[in-house]
Amino acid sequence: MTDQKLIDEVGKYIDKYYEPIKDDIKMDKEMLSIFDEITRLRKKRAEEKALQEQQIQESSQIEESEPEEFDVSTMQKTKIQKGMSSTLSVNRKIDNLMDQLEETFSQRLLRMIDERGMTDSEAYTKAYVDRRHFSKIRKDVNYVPNKKTVLAFTIALELSLDEAKDLLASAGFALSRSSKTDIIVAYFLQNKIYDMFEINDVLDAYGQPVF
Repeated sequence: MTDQKLIDEVGKYIDKYYEPIKDDIKMDKEMLSIFDEITRLRKKRAEEKALQEQQIQESSQIEESEPEEFDVSTMQKTKIQKGMSSTLSVNRKIDNLMDQLEETFSQRLLRMIDERGMTDSEAYTKAYVDRRHFSKIRKDVNYVPNKKTVLAFTIALELSLDEAKDLLASAGFALSRSSKTDIIVAYFLQNKIYDMFEINDVLDAYGQPVF
């Protein structure tokens, strides 16, 4: 039988020295400071881009020309996606939440796509996911893609930070402070910015793989 005194001593030692790994990204002072740094980077890159465009415009002669032809399919996609998160009302009633507790990643993802009135193709195209890969997710209820794919869907579906955490958890993942990619994606989700081009630009600026 283990000596109770020893158990108590070990317990005191754990209480004194144990620090849980800071995996979950929460909006504390430290994380807000990191987000401020990303905001400054975005502002700097936007100013650089505007300056480049101005220099190009000044160095070339302005000529009268016919209006550019727009890609109708691209316009339609933009119309579908713009402002989705701010206008979407997600039902969070207790009964629905109870039903969602045992959802697999595949079930949760497909439900979220339907709730947002998106088609499958709109969702996987915006997430830069291959059609065959998405087909595997749809057909196999227990299939789990890699974390990067799940993160891409959190952006494509314009999820809130909490919704993103739920989707990640259903696939066995979490947003981690030890990952620059996770922190950057969390920043954009927290600020409801779902522009994949800008997200990739910031990821690249921090030396992280892009989507």
